[in-house]
Amino acid sequence: MDFSTKILTAFLLLIFLSPALISANGGDQRVVEGKYLINLARSPFTPRVGERTAMLISFVDLEINKLISEDLVVKIRIAKLGGIGSAKREFLFEKSDILVQGGVLEFPYTFEDAGLHEIFIGFALGSNSQKIYESPDFLMDVQGKVAQLNINRFIIGFMLSSIVGVILGFVFGFWVGQRRA
Repeated sequence: MDFSTKILTAFLLLIFLSPALISANGGDQRVVEGKYLINLARSPFTPRVGERTAMLISFVDLEINKLISEDLVVKIRIAKLGGIGSAKREFLFEKSDILVQGGVLEFPYTFEDAGLHEIFIGFALGSNSQKIYESPDFLMDVQGKVAQLNINRFIIGFMLSSIVGVILGFVFGFWVGQRRA
């Protein structure tokens, strides 16, 4: 395989893998007391105001490196951090006594405000509900709504740029024709 074939193969491979990489979900992990791992995956990776964010929270026992099979009782709290330089937080959501079976919790949430949000996850094993494990917080930077593309603006912009392109093409063509004459 010569050099140009290798480059072409790598380029084609990159093109085919790009959509998969762009649409991949992201996640964060937190270790709790050295025994358990909480993984918080979300889609889309960057949440937006007013759009549903699908979160998948999994609980792993690090000693056996498997999902916790025992029933769990989970508490989720979501807080919005204050403005620049402010350490204040305002709790926007709190739900306790969520029963989780099989070590995985699906949790949809729609953020109402842009900015930095903290997600706090606590859980207790069904066999010992008195011992509550609290994870370090998960941070999410929620972005504002995406401005809707106004189709009229798009059409007008497209038409204007087309007209300017045609005019410049004629001017350039006329100029080149004059230089050859």
